Amino acid sequence: MGLFGRDRSDVVPAEPWPRVPVAPWSGGGATAEAVPVAVPSKRRPSAPGVVVTVPEGRSGVRLDELVRFLGDENAVLESTHGPTLYAVWTQAWPKRSATAVGDVLEGEAPGGLAFLGAAVDAPPTVVLRSAELESFRAWVASLPS
Repeated sequence: MGLFGRDRSDVVPAEPWPRVPVAPWSGGGATAEAVPVAVPSKRRPSAPGVVVTVPEGRSGVRLDELVRFLGDENAVLESTHGPTLYAVWTQAWPKRSATAVGDVLEGEAPGGLAFLGAAVDAPPTVVLRSAELESFRAWVASLPS
């Protein structure tokens, strides 16, 4: 410990996650990989996460936040690692909602998971529905926490 420094013995080194390799998921124009994502903490530099790649971008989210989102606890999932990417439930924005998201989801049937770029100025190129959405949910649920 230096003159003004702190004892850094409380810092936990990053553990590899997942410990056993997990095959990436793909479907509907999207891919997802299980990887650790950085967290703003001195005690814990990374957390289990998922990096999603769609034409609008590639970005990471914490696994615990993704699990809550897929459990319908939140209407929007904002990526926190990398370029901003939003995942939104299509039923969360009814027609004429007077929001940018509502405008780009105009005409989308409810029951889908749409991925939107940060600008939210164009319709999503990827909307997971039915079997693809269930496959993605099952893949996320199978990840070790």
